Amino acid sequence: MKDYFKHMKYKYGEHTCMRLKYYSKQLAKLAKQVERLKFLLECKRYDLTPNHLKNSVKSITLTTTSQKLKQRLQKTKLEFLRKILKMEITQTNLDIKTTKDCIHYTEKELKYKLSETEFNTFKSKQHFISQNIGKETEETHASKIHTLKEQQLRNLGIRTNNDWFVNNTKISFPEEVKWLLSLGKKFTLPTTKTNFSPIHIIAEMEQAIQALNDDKAKEMARNKLSNRILQFKRNIKNNAMEKFITTAYNKSKSFLNLHKNKIIITEADKGNKTVVMYKREYMEKMHTLLDDKKTYKKVRADPTDSLQKKNNKIVDDLYKQKYINASEKFKLFCSAAIAPRLYGLPKIHKPDMPLRPISSSVNVPCYQFSKYIGEKIQNVTSEEYNIKNVFRLKERLQDIHVDEDEVLVSFDVVSLFTNIPTNLAINIIMSKWDQIKPTTNIPKNKFHDILKFCLLENNYFIHNNTNYTQTFGMPMGNPLSPTIADIIMDDLLDNTLKALKQNLNISIKFLVKYVDDIFAIVKQNDLEQILNALNSYHKNIQFTYEMEKDRTIPFLDIRIHNNKGTLIFDWYTKPLSSGRLINFHSSQPLKYKINTAKNIINKVLTISDKQFWNKNISKMNEILRNNNYPSTLIKSLTEQKVIEINSQQSKSTREEAETKQYFSVTYIPKLTENFSKTLTNNKLKISLAYKSNQTLSTIFTRTKSPIEKLQQSNVIYEITCKGNENEDCNKIYIGQTKRALQVRLTEHTADIKKKKQSTALSQHTTENDHTADLANIRILDKNKQGKTRLTLESLRILQNRDKTINKKEDTDDVAAAYTLCL
Repeated sequence: MKDYFKHMKYKYGEHTCMRLKYYSKQLAKLAKQVERLKFLLECKRYDLTPNHLKNSVKSITLTTTSQKLKQRLQKTKLEFLRKILKMEITQTNLDIKTTKDCIHYTEKELKYKLSETEFNTFKSKQHFISQNIGKETEETHASKIHTLKEQQLRNLGIRTNNDWFVNNTKISFPEEVKWLLSLGKKFTLPTTKTNFSPIHIIAEMEQAIQALNDDKAKEMARNKLSNRILQFKRNIKNNAMEKFITTAYNKSKSFLNLHKNKIIITEADKGNKTVVMYKREYMEKMHTLLDDKKTYKKVRADPTDSLQKKNNKIVDDLYKQKYINASEKFKLFCSAAIAPRLYGLPKIHKPDMPLRPISSSVNVPCYQFSKYIGEKIQNVTSEEYNIKNVFRLKERLQDIHVDEDEVLVSFDVVSLFTNIPTNLAINIIMSKWDQIKPTTNIPKNKFHDILKFCLLENNYFIHNNTNYTQTFGMPMGNPLSPTIADIIMDDLLDNTLKALKQNLNISIKFLVKYVDDIFAIVKQNDLEQILNALNSYHKNIQFTYEMEKDRTIPFLDIRIHNNKGTLIFDWYTKPLSSGRLINFHSSQPLKYKINTAKNIINKVLTISDKQFWNKNISKMNEILRNNNYPSTLIKSLTEQKVIEINSQQSKSTREEAETKQYFSVTYIPKLTENFSKTLTNNKLKISLAYKSNQTLSTIFTRTKSPIEKLQQSNVIYEITCKGNENEDCNKIYIGQTKRALQVRLTEHTADIKKKKQSTALSQHTTENDHTADLANIRILDKNKQGKTRLTLESLRILQNRDKTINKKEDTDDVAAAYTLCL
């Protein structure tokens, strides 16, 4: 550049050369200022304090022994530094404007003095140089931000785990986005002004309030709830941790929105990890899976409506013949069925990451019937083979001795659910009718027909707007399937053990199963014959086996050691297991988190022998710390459990038998916990079960086919009145329905056409000659609880009281105390 400026000085004189140099410096200055502004804004967004500001207040100290005063000083410093940071951002913006003005005026001057070609060439070159300067500055600031964020994470006590985030794309994710997504879709976000909904809190709490003794107690509770909500709304403040999480969430939303058409964010099939994959790859794998003509077949029409009618006809017939009572009829009746929806979860532990097909079958036509039948056949399963958990396994193995010629072995079925022949399953169940008969009034032939209806006719699903039927295997997602799988496995073992004894004189010393996993102690010479016998039960149900290595074998969450014939036990986790639990920073009740820690501590110390405790406690501590549980809490809970085991205390997990009413409410820190005391102080036994407010599932990809608006059920909806040719109306009607919205909309259309006075909507349109905008119906809320939904409807009407056409009695049940909260 020196030669260039010499040339320009010789050609245009000293003054023009100086202006060219000035222009170059201003462009470089602007590039640095812009990157500095980005740096400062990033610091503000994540509540980071740049080092140059930190250093400026280091000398401000207070000689005191009072911890309270020290904390106040630190808080004052932070507030001061935040204000200074804001001022610095304002000043940097002013500096950028000044620099841009200088560049603009210098450009005008140079354009006048230089030829157009010379000026454009110079300008292009200087912009290229300034871009490089900007990139260098950006890298420097990025490094500073990274250091500040790492320091902030340490100060906040946040531990990151990159193993929980599996990125199967070439897209580079920002660190805070990776960290947040790695926490899983069930991680609950902090409560903020944007996600706090008083109307839903009131509707849920009102159900518990209505269970109180008298009207005075109810009114006092409502006033307390209203006051607490108003106070909470005014004083919503997030601590540093919550601010960091909220900022990371907003950045994640923005980042994922840029790539929403390219990628899918989902959960792994096993291992409890978050997976990112290309959307194109996901769709290709789903198509490949559904191209299996032996298992899946395309069908033209969606059979949901006809299956719902058939379900209800069966229910009506059973009720008329007095095989079921009125409450059973109400439970089994289906009014808002939807088709099962298929989606896939990536098997990250397998090459090329294939998908496991999962069918979401909630609210399918036979859903309640399947649950009902499942309860009736539950007692058919064998207690001899089945174990419920690893504790029961250890208990049953406690006094078993292993001979020299015996080995520990586990057998595993290859894809049990999709390989069970449905007709075989039905025949086996009906062959055990003597065991089923005492549980139901339904005759054998009708019970058989219901089984076929649930398993054969409802074996279908929808994916990507295409209807499929599953031509082989158990319906995926059907509530009946796990129980039937148990019955099939029991029958398989009964037949196998009998055949082994009769034909080969082979006895198995010990055998148990958990779903489709079998653990056994067998003679080593009999192993191949046992495997052949298991595989001979049915050609589609085939087993593999794993034999002990170095006299040890894992099964479920336990590693079983054969120590010279005596069995000893160690805690075992699969290599695929991530160790991800409810994170301590998740906005959920503290007691839930403590119970999570207690459960893992109890499992580890109860199932493992004392010789393994040291290594297991160390591993368990690492898992809990990775989930941000405080070391002091982990140590305290562990010591309590060790004392309990060593002193052989028998803590009963059973509570005294008492009648309790449970109500599901959204957990809002401080608000719902404090208000629950108002309810639990009452003589009635009322207990609140907490559910999450807003979770990370909102930014995970919805891989299931969406339910069309008019097919949705259990909704509160809004219809606008369009008025007529002479006047606009824009008043609204708010309603609710348990059934599919389409059904309710059809009724509204018929009422308006026939000019009925049955609803406020038809009354309004008839009296005023107005037209309702039925084509643009809007869903306001969804809630499966009937009473809560009715309360929500009333609250929505009250909230929009100035523009609704609903009748006054629609809000008569809503307490006046709630008005200010809405």
